[in-house]
Amino acid sequence: MKQCAFTIVAKNYIGLGQILGKSLTKHNPQIDFYIFVSDEFSERPNNLPKEVIMAKSVLREISDAQWTDMSFKYDLTEFCTSIKPFCFDYMFSLGYEKAFYFDPDIYIFSSIEAISNALDEHTMTLTPQIAGIHPDYRGEHPEWAMNVNGIFNLGFCGIRNDDLGKRVVKWWKARLRDQAFADRSVGQFTDQKWMDWIPGFLGQQLYVQQSLGMNMAPWNYFERKLSKDTEGRLYVSFRTDDMPQRHDPLVFVHFAGYDYTQLKKGIISRKRIEDLKEYDDLTLINTVYRDAIVTHACVFDSFIEQPYSYATYDNGIPIATFHRRLYHGLNEPPSNPFATGSGTFYKLIKEKGMIIEEKIDHVSRRNLNNLDGKKKALSYFYRTLYRLLGYKRYVMFLKSLYFYCRPEMHSFLIKR
Repeated sequence: MKQCAFTIVAKNYIGLGQILGKSLTKHNPQIDFYIFVSDEFSERPNNLPKEVIMAKSVLREISDAQWTDMSFKYDLTEFCTSIKPFCFDYMFSLGYEKAFYFDPDIYIFSSIEAISNALDEHTMTLTPQIAGIHPDYRGEHPEWAMNVNGIFNLGFCGIRNDDLGKRVVKWWKARLRDQAFADRSVGQFTDQKWMDWIPGFLGQQLYVQQSLGMNMAPWNYFERKLSKDTEGRLYVSFRTDDMPQRHDPLVFVHFAGYDYTQLKKGIISRKRIEDLKEYDDLTLINTVYRDAIVTHACVFDSFIEQPYSYATYDNGIPIATFHRRLYHGLNEPPSNPFATGSGTFYKLIKEKGMIIEEKIDHVSRRNLNNLDGKKKALSYFYRTLYRLLGYKRYVMFLKSLYFYCRPEMHSFLIKR
């Protein structure tokens, strides 16, 4: 049965995608591998690997106008994930009967035969964020965050090219054209949250991979412990004592949130998930991934400095997330939001004082100076507001904040 695997990257992560591909084909030479690049080169480089596909050139179902719209309103992560079902559809058009998606920061440690076999009898296969039932949950990544982000992690997805699989892809494509934002206020999280619908759609045609060795990742390290047998094979068991013990072969690890540039230097550091506990057994996988990036440093370096094509306006000024969402909130958005000439979206928001040098997208509670002091100041502001408005109006004001927390709802700021 003809099968393939693919990943989606911005062009700076082509090297990371190649490292994934090398790990996949080492253990699964029968599977064809591709790298879809979501953005564009000003000039196509001579060293572009043969497995690279420039997404815009082949995903013709997305018109040029829709491509401009999606690449502007979505940030890098949102845009890369929004084209995922279109990439599945393209793989099906090439005659592949099974297609598997892996995030570029995944590393394959052994055969994915068990994953492939699942699609012999099922239309789709997914991996849950957490595999065990933990009444006394002690993961560093809070449960509410997983409820918001989705029950399944879409760093991996497998779909069979049958009528039901094509219907799922068609449904998914329709949603992600306009609803692939990471927006907690409306229950969206890129392409991933939509997969919570799949068990209801597919029933027994969905195969949930419950092996501890599949999609091991920072958010489930708390429940999964690594070990090595006398022949050097890696296995995963429950780290917690609230589940029946078992030992599953390690298949693939999702190194989400790691600093890959630091890994290339041999330094293991992470940029996401606060207060993540360091477990000694993780060195068994961290060392392998670090060595892979070090070994293929030239591949990694070939593209890592490439800028994201859709990160700036045509004058080089960065596009803030607030700008993207304001644009999305317009009833009649401009045909070319990247333009900066007279009468453009850029000129309009510049007139409103929304073009500033400070990179506010990078400000979060993790790096905000004097966070406690700012909380106290806000508490004082709300206390004063309560005294001015009274109980009834204050409660109504708080309810209105839920509606106005979305940047789209503030498009009135730039309407003439």
